[in-house]
Amino acid sequence: MPEITMVRHGQAKQNATSEEDYDRLSELGQTQARLVGEHFRNLQLSYDVIVTGTLTRQIDTQILMNVDTKTPVVRDERFNEIRLYDLAGLIKRQFGIDFPDDELSFKKHLNLTFEKWENGEILDPPETFENYKSRVLEGLNEIKDLGEKILLVTSGGIIAMAIKHTLDLNTEALGNCLLSSYNTGITKLLHYDQSFIISQFNALPHLETPERWTKRTYT
Repeated sequence: MPEITMVRHGQAKQNATSEEDYDRLSELGQTQARLVGEHFRNLQLSYDVIVTGTLTRQIDTQILMNVDTKTPVVRDERFNEIRLYDLAGLIKRQFGIDFPDDELSFKKHLNLTFEKWENGEILDPPETFENYKSRVLEGLNEIKDLGEKILLVTSGGIIAMAIKHTLDLNTEALGNCLLSSYNTGITKLLHYDQSFIISQFNALPHLETPERWTKRTYT
């Protein structure tokens, strides 16, 4: 039974204003990546294959984790994060809605963005919502055949879509999954009887001790 272990990248640069500016790990994000890798090594885990997207923060997280693999690392752009900054810019230009400046407003803005994106109301998006849905599922279905133990280092929006597919969630629940996604949170999917099931969601065993609680982040 193939098992895909998904790890979200470490915390990215704070106060970023663009996709490119966001695409590098903060100092804390680098520490998170090292700690989750240390946890895997302490458990003596190894993988048939490691897969990442092609974004810098994903690749750097995987490198800092320093986890063993039996084959060369696969870089697959289907596991790149959705371009939320670009979508937010389109929302502002087309609907006059500013990017939020607090957590509650961000949740409302994210749900609005997903709703308008899915309904095709955003003109000239970086990709269609349907492409976002299909590329994640296609990618998961392909990498499940690469071995029994697969490690996927990716982003919150990709993990959220994987959960949406698995549980048949609506789009608001998709946004809630993204909002709850911890940096270096660990989610596991099993492929069983021609479908995926969830065996673990958003776990942080490497940040459970009290002295590490302050290292938990969502961004």
